Amino acid sequence: MNPYQMNAYAMALKAVGEIIQDYDSDKMFPALGFGAKLPPDGQVSHEFPLNGNIENPYCNGMEGILEAYHQSLKTVQLYGPTNFAPVVNHVAK
Repeated sequence: MNPYQMNAYAMALKAVGEIIQDYDSDKMFPALGFGAKLPPDGQVSHEFPLNGNIENPYCNGMEGILEAYHQSLKTVQLYGPTNFAPVVNHVAK
């Protein structure tokens, strides 16, 4: 992580989010991560809330999503191979 420059994932989140946020009245978005070992025990997850709140994975606007993303990078250990199916199924519901 470079504190002065967004990585490719953050740039993609911002690019897509800035477009879709205009179609949502309350600007509250569930933000999910995938492919990481989660604290405290390092259990692998392919679907977890970026904000760490299982009961309420919603973030306030693009700033909230990017903040949750950056915070999650400080607490999880990225892990592969990645399985996208749990996130896709979550969104489809």
